[in-house]
Amino acid sequence: MLHQGTCPKCGKRVLHVQVETVVGMVENESKARCLSYNCIHCHTVLGVQIDPRGKRRPKRTTDKDEAAPAKK
Repeated sequence: MLHQGTCPKCGKRVLHVQVETVVGMVENESKARCLSYNCIHCHTVLGVQIDPRGKRRPKRTTDKDEAAPAKK
């Protein structure tokens, strides 16, 4: 038996979802690559999770890092 849910907004059966990549934010800084699962009928977000296969986001360099001479 297959378990089939319904969209909480439009009420249609959710047999397929639209998957999008999004960026997770913490205190206005990007921290993680995430996946968003959306209803294909009304585009309501059904869930979001951290992308287990996503590459780590590179750390941003600041102006101080670029101006400082490299230590040997």
